[in-house]
Amino acid sequence: MTTRPSPEDERLAPIGRPRSRDVNAAGHRRLLMQVAKAFHIEGKAKIQVADELGISRFKVARYLDEARELGIVSITVNSGLPLPELSERLAEHLGLRSASVVEVYGEIENVRAAVGRATGIVLQEQLDDGEVLGIGWGRTLNTMFDDLEHLPLVEIVQLSGKFGGDVNNSAATLTRRTMALTGGAARVIRAPFFIDDARQAVAVRRHPNVASVVADFDRLTTAVVGIGAVVPTPISIAYSAVPERVIERVVQSGAVGEVQGSLFAADGHTVDTNLWRHTVNITPRQLARIGRVIAAAADPLKAQAVRSVCRSGILTDLVVDVELASALLDLPPVTAFHHSERAGG
Repeated sequence: MTTRPSPEDERLAPIGRPRSRDVNAAGHRRLLMQVAKAFHIEGKAKIQVADELGISRFKVARYLDEARELGIVSITVNSGLPLPELSERLAEHLGLRSASVVEVYGEIENVRAAVGRATGIVLQEQLDDGEVLGIGWGRTLNTMFDDLEHLPLVEIVQLSGKFGGDVNNSAATLTRRTMALTGGAARVIRAPFFIDDARQAVAVRRHPNVASVVADFDRLTTAVVGIGAVVPTPISIAYSAVPERVIERVVQSGAVGEVQGSLFAADGHTVDTNLWRHTVNITPRQLARIGRVIAAAADPLKAQAVRSVCRSGILTDLVVDVELASALLDLPPVTAFHHSERAGG
């Protein structure tokens, strides 16, 4: 008969020697990986995998389900192509110049990545040499340039200050990647996005190096931005190291959508939480004056957020996944815009 080690024995086990249950867990995970690789990557039938591993095909099926539950396998169905008819319907429904609905289904991280890559293609197709391009932020935009080898020669302007949190999601990182693709000069804001002291924020915005970049917002011909949802967490704002007390105020403000740190109510009006007093950032009114503003979003849970931003009138073009598009089409059409600069445009 085998006896289990006492708690004292386990505590006194030599450091560096893995416990048996850890070894068993690691071995089981490797087995799940082996089964998943054979079935999904190598294209083997379940009965063939079962014969090779000496297990039943029913156990193979159970292991495949377990691999998905544990995140070892993540399945995405992605043509990477827009759906023309659905795209036209969505653009008309939201009152936009154009929309691109990407045919992709699956885990949200993969859907977001596919929408980001599609946004890069849209930008490449619409951008012309000599333009002034504004670069925003957003998780969906992280993959925007993954499939691109070049962009037209343009001047680049960063639309917000630097993040103190996750730099991979910041406008500064995307601005550097844009420079590498276009070869154009870049106007970079060398200041943080959020400044806790409002008086210091005023001083930073007035600094010549910052003020000269902010002045270039009025020269922009194209901008690309991400759309964030405020509830349950304004994730884009949270990434920028904004204090928790400010995030709580944002969540309680009644806003549903967010672009570049600006907040929008369901009817498209901007929501004032005094956040703007602490930020170095482009404003909704400035965005509404730009000839082309391309926005990207993924996840049907963002439908209300995306619709609120469309109602604001700051967008001209939108790139979304097919499930988000369907959720948007289930909502009432957008027939009025808050910013008159964009109305009828």
